[in-house]
Amino acid sequence: MRCTPAPRLSRHTAVLAALLVACTTRGLHVDPPPRAAASSPGQRAGGPEPQQAGGQAPDAPPGAVLDEAEAEDDLLFEAEAERPRVHPLDGYDATRLREAVQNDLGSLGSISLGAPSAGALLNGVRAEDGPLFKLQNPSGAFATQETLDYLCAAIRRVQSEFPGTPALALGHISAKEGGPLSPHISHQAGRDVDISFYYRDSSPWYSRGTKQNLDLPRTWAFVRALVIETDVDMILIDHSIQTLLEAYALSAGENAEWVRSLFHGGAGGMRRIIRHAPGHATHLHIRFFNPVAQETGRRVAPILHELGLRKAPPSFIRYRARRGDTLGKIAKRFHTTVPALKSANGLRTSKIRENRSYRIPVGPKKGPAISPPLRFPPRRIPPEPAAQPARMSARDTP
Repeated sequence: MRCTPAPRLSRHTAVLAALLVACTTRGLHVDPPPRAAASSPGQRAGGPEPQQAGGQAPDAPPGAVLDEAEAEDDLLFEAEAERPRVHPLDGYDATRLREAVQNDLGSLGSISLGAPSAGALLNGVRAEDGPLFKLQNPSGAFATQETLDYLCAAIRRVQSEFPGTPALALGHISAKEGGPLSPHISHQAGRDVDISFYYRDSSPWYSRGTKQNLDLPRTWAFVRALVIETDVDMILIDHSIQTLLEAYALSAGENAEWVRSLFHGGAGGMRRIIRHAPGHATHLHIRFFNPVAQETGRRVAPILHELGLRKAPPSFIRYRARRGDTLGKIAKRFHTTVPALKSANGLRTSKIRENRSYRIPVGPKKGPAISPPLRFPPRRIPPEPAAQPARMSARDTP
């Protein structure tokens, strides 16, 4: 497994459009974006109501039905005026950066382009089997180096607290060059990860988590490490399991206000990080911010487009299906094709649902313009420094 320590970057309050897309769900509800006011322990805003498509997960057991929920960009409308983080390419002028893109793209490291539902991955790194995780679908296990480093750091934290911890089952991240990865709408830019819970028994990949089989101490330690030690954007978990994890965290002595902010959000528009997504009772869907890979993508995107090395990202409009609609009728109405509609919405079949909103591809966007440097939220650290709370063993789980 190619994991290296993630670079320690200074923390800054942030403004970032981060697309919220679940990997498996029916009717995921995401909070509407609040007007954010910076406050400890941290904040991120929610996104508008998502929509869904359907399909079957190639890395799930036969017959497992997978619905994909999709939400728009998650925007912070107000934030403290702080400078962006230090970046490895800060010393590159326009000429040097263009030469690197044209002649030595690999020297720029992993690049996350665009949004998780309309993006790409350049210089991706494939995860490898090891003591931390076991791959379930190697062709869909490509990520940015940052994503792998964050993931490895969180798992290593669990293993250091609980010696003898088994490897997790690792599902989809992204395809080798990103882009659409069936049956997902997301997982396109090397920042989304599907991974198993820790279990008290030998439950296989995609097993539904329950009070009886979940290893709550290890699973909470994993979620805690993701929040504190990585630049996590969101973690999708079914409500039923959230209830168990929240109760365990409080019983283990965690700061109550901090725990509530993770599961429910907080005052001043503080956004929840752990979100409900039906269908996520079988695994976690983690999305990371990538301060290096995303900012590299922002800087090189115009050059890639100008040199013809990368097409402009697709553009979509939304259409709510009406009674009597079919994919064929919708395709004809909007001058597109059924395969294009199925790809845009993660559909494995031509079945659609009345009153569901679907993405309609309307051609590529204009060439990417130079945009301001990205700003990222600070990590949500518990507001009051305290000694590590006592951990219950798996045998002592309530």
